[in-house]
Amino acid sequence: MQDQDRGSQRRILVVDQEEWCRAFLSSVIKLLGFEDCTLANTVAEALAALEASDFDLVITDHRQPDYQQLLESARLRHPATRFIVMLHQRNLSLQFFYLKQVDIVYKPLCLDEIARKIRYAMHQKTLRQAEEELRRQKQAAFRIFLG
Repeated sequence: MQDQDRGSQRRILVVDQEEWCRAFLSSVIKLLGFEDCTLANTVAEALAALEASDFDLVITDHRQPDYQQLLESARLRHPATRFIVMLHQRNLSLQFFYLKQVDIVYKPLCLDEIARKIRYAMHQKTLRQAEEELRRQKQAAFRIFLG
């Protein structure tokens, strides 16, 4: 399966109050071949989207009111979800080091950097799914072998 084919199956949620940022990220995501992109202006809209479906990646701004609630809710509903948090100050990045599956980018956004982070997040998601499938296959083979 080609990357383009895999990309179109991935779901990405972008949460930002600024229209230009949502439009920019939507364009980058589509350029990368990921067709299923949901845009939300508020955390409430994002939480409603998370209720309706699961997402492979959530991109949000740390200045978004209640963004931590968004991260926690997404992680509880879908533990394999990856996150990209946009920061405005580099010194804030220390608070994200302890979070698994969270990457950070800085505003103003750089096209190359955000594209690289999105690709990396999707690669990590695919890798995790492959590892889980391999684990299931090994368990099935072991049961057959013992059975």
